[in-house]
Amino acid sequence: MSGTTSSTTTGTSGASAVRWPAPGIAYGADYNPEQWPEEVWAEDVALMREAGVNLVSLGIFSWGLLEPEEGRYDFGWFDRVIDLLHENGIGVDLATPTAAPPVWMHQAYPEILPVDASGHRYSQGSRESWCPSSPVIRQHALRIARALAERYGSHPAVRMWHVSNEFACHNARCYCDVSAAAFRVWLRERYTSIDAVNAAWGTAFWSQNYTSFEQVLPPRLTTTISNPSQILDFHRFSSDELIGQLEAEAAVLREVTPDTPVTTNFMVMGDFEGVDYGAMRRHVDLVSNDHYLWSEDPTSWRDLAFSADRVRGSPAATRGC
Repeated sequence: MSGTTSSTTTGTSGASAVRWPAPGIAYGADYNPEQWPEEVWAEDVALMREAGVNLVSLGIFSWGLLEPEEGRYDFGWFDRVIDLLHENGIGVDLATPTAAPPVWMHQAYPEILPVDASGHRYSQGSRESWCPSSPVIRQHALRIARALAERYGSHPAVRMWHVSNEFACHNARCYCDVSAAAFRVWLRERYTSIDAVNAAWGTAFWSQNYTSFEQVLPPRLTTTISNPSQILDFHRFSSDELIGQLEAEAAVLREVTPDTPVTTNFMVMGDFEGVDYGAMRRHVDLVSNDHYLWSEDPTSWRDLAFSADRVRGSPAATRGC
């Protein structure tokens, strides 16, 4: 994949073992044919064959074209792309396009847009513009995932599923009221009692002690330093919410296509710490990783080497083998 190193480990995350359904090494890149006139697709594929490409990821940011209006799908152009790739011996790592919701969704459901720590809601106009705790985005994401799985799950070009894209890259944390309510549920499950929360967070300091879970908020912008233990737990909660999104989408794909492996692109690189990859790895059949090198840094190879070792050493998808 483009900018990606990957470890294609055999294993199981579902009920039965899932194996990489092609011999040899996968070689390819992200392919975004919707960004180009259809007249050049044949040339694209011819160049892929010349370069030895045998796998491309497809549809990662295509939600707005696959579903131009709520509930109305346009799969015709996508059918033609997948058929063209298959006719030329190129497999597809088919994505759920949930990293980038369509404009109509933001207009109809503006509450899915994340809120920053100062209380400002982000605007539509970029990717990953959704709150990880939003039941609305979850509902729509699972619907488009099922529609894709039912239409293309048996297509011979589809070699594996690619869930969303770079979880936590831009929406690692949301501080909205929906997230606040979900955070309180998470805390209740983790600590059982509010007294246990007070003890874990050391809330006697600066008179921060709570008498009920309903009083707890995310660590939003305040006059000075927020409680570091509260911040840590909020980061843990936020990671769990994103992993829950991955798990939910993957469950739909496995229900419809139980023998097709599932992956998503991690970002084990630099100081990125938006999600717990140790926990996320349990929900994928193949560990895949994005890594962006900084050309001006002569020592960036060290980070690349560590990243590759970390990904390769992950026991993801080895349970039951």
